[in-house]
Amino acid sequence: MQANGNHCAGAQDLFLQSMAEWAVDVAVIAEPYCVPAQPHWAGDVDGLVAIVTRPGAGPPLAVKARGHGYVAAVRGEVAIVGVYFSPNRDLPAFERFLDSLGPVVGQLAPLQVFVLGDLNAKSTAWGNPRTTPKGRELEAWALTAGLSLLNSGTVQTCVRRLGGSVVDVSFATPTIARRVEGWRVEAGVETLSDHRYIRFEVSPTPAGRRSPVSNSSSPRERSRFPRWALSKLNRELAKEAAVVGRWSLPEGAELGVDEGASRFGDVLQNVCRAAMPPVGRPPPRGAVYWWSENISDLRVACNGARRAYTRSRRRRPQDEERDGRLYRIYVEKKLILQQAIRRAKEAAWLELVEGLDRDPWGRPYKRARNKLCAQSAPITEVLQPAVLRGIVGELFPDAPAGFTPPRMARLTLEEGDRVPPTVTESEMEAILARLQSKKSAPGPDGVHGRVLALSLVHLGGALKELFDLCLRSGQFPRAWKEGRLCLLPKGNRPPDSASAWRPVVVLNEAGKALEKIMATRLVRHLEEGSGPGLSEFQFGFRAHRSTVDALKRLRAVTEEAERRGEVVVAVSLDIANAFNSLPHSAIQVALEYFGVPLYLRRLINSYLSQRRVAVESRRGSIEWWTVENGVPQGSSATPMTPSSYPGDETTGRRRGWPRSELTS
Repeated sequence: MQANGNHCAGAQDLFLQSMAEWAVDVAVIAEPYCVPAQPHWAGDVDGLVAIVTRPGAGPPLAVKARGHGYVAAVRGEVAIVGVYFSPNRDLPAFERFLDSLGPVVGQLAPLQVFVLGDLNAKSTAWGNPRTTPKGRELEAWALTAGLSLLNSGTVQTCVRRLGGSVVDVSFATPTIARRVEGWRVEAGVETLSDHRYIRFEVSPTPAGRRSPVSNSSSPRERSRFPRWALSKLNRELAKEAAVVGRWSLPEGAELGVDEGASRFGDVLQNVCRAAMPPVGRPPPRGAVYWWSENISDLRVACNGARRAYTRSRRRRPQDEERDGRLYRIYVEKKLILQQAIRRAKEAAWLELVEGLDRDPWGRPYKRARNKLCAQSAPITEVLQPAVLRGIVGELFPDAPAGFTPPRMARLTLEEGDRVPPTVTESEMEAILARLQSKKSAPGPDGVHGRVLALSLVHLGGALKELFDLCLRSGQFPRAWKEGRLCLLPKGNRPPDSASAWRPVVVLNEAGKALEKIMATRLVRHLEEGSGPGLSEFQFGFRAHRSTVDALKRLRAVTEEAERRGEVVVAVSLDIANAFNSLPHSAIQVALEYFGVPLYLRRLINSYLSQRRVAVESRRGSIEWWTVENGVPQGSSATPMTPSSYPGDETTGRRRGWPRSELTS
């Protein structure tokens, strides 16, 4: 979709409503009223043109170039260049503009490229009655750049009271130009601007999917992982289903850990099916937040007044009195529409502010923190397969070949078959309290923590028996070692780079409960056990310690050195992708060094082995990746990684430096 906002707030408001109403995926707007600092907007350096995507639809925008009057961005397999050139600038300036635009288009050439916007150049090639010098220059430039013209017909794209012209143009590289369908000027739609909307579609690819620039509404889809509507939970039905499920579970340790975890997971999913309806991805919104039936009617009335005026102008002989009267009616209707939009936005804002009293952490807070976002498909589904493989491969590297972890003095450990302590009631109560308070997303099984907490009234005994079996056998269930990968953006970084994403692995709640028991016992041993314990200089992932404590320690060291007249040098180190890079063999050596009990080491070793993450890929399938290093972010055992690895951090002194301190 293409538009020109004439720097008018009302025109930009209607433009956004039209995008929502028509489910437009990508649009270019020249002369916008403003370019919001939002990830689905990309503007040039002067705010003269912007590329806009529908929130939550398709791949993110990756800006490749910005200049005076142009912005280029890549979205999936397609590059979009939005352009604008003022009619008040002369021909030499236009030639310089095209000269600067040529290399930008050339650098994008491996991709399919669209060049869309308002260049205020007229040519008979795109529907004007005559060709101007700027039009001839643009024709020659497009031919040199290897671009095909998409404009068809002679419908004017810019209409003023005294005349009109075709100055909004659409170009594309030949391959994708052959797939463009339905290029048209929306002559019957009010825009509150003197420019009309331009729309077109891109035909389906051979795989049957639409290109990222198509503007068709996709049907409501369900994720390949089950999900249920927690807001519609029927607590009584959930309790009844849990009672029935308890009858189907065998007593005692009649099953292995994998079969036991699978049976327990089936019972929890049956509870969800009985107590909640399934959910899928919501369809795209058909309107912006302030839109109403009244405003829609006013827009229809405005369209009618504009059509009456344009028909009158085409009549022969002309009647200036009639034309003037119809034009005044049209202007009046436009003013009424603009005022209605402004009042609707003001009312919506007041309603949002008043919501602070009802829920201070609700929509107003999320808006202030820029946390309001549209629901969409997982980013893993919209990234290119090759890009996704590169990102996941970098975030979850293979175990280093021939790596031998550093060995430290090993404690004398009892390797006998001692019976591990069973799960205590206090540990189960801690699990229940955590499940009731947390609002984390469900794992691959779709079971929310609150549903598990509700079911533990009747299933708690069975879950405790399963946990005890895991502790005795030293086996962590395979199903609980599989997670769903979610990529969270990390600021303004190129989306095709692994550094742009924080990998969070969403795990099943039952498995996270066992992880919590395992991690709590490990930390208790490190803090209170007979081993060497953790260094007093380690602050990360430790209870009652924080970054503030580390800063206080640094300040104390600095002040002490200043009193002695010494020089202080502070060096800050950041290990890239630390959670997913530490080899499992290093963790195992650390567990031995710290004298961790054998049963706990066996369980942790099982927990680390054969881990996998599921990626919902663009091809419509689930791909599995083996995790050979570290522990997943999102796991209850995450603190185990930095806390249990031995190194110079455990001493707080750096070898070779007479007076040095190291905190972590």
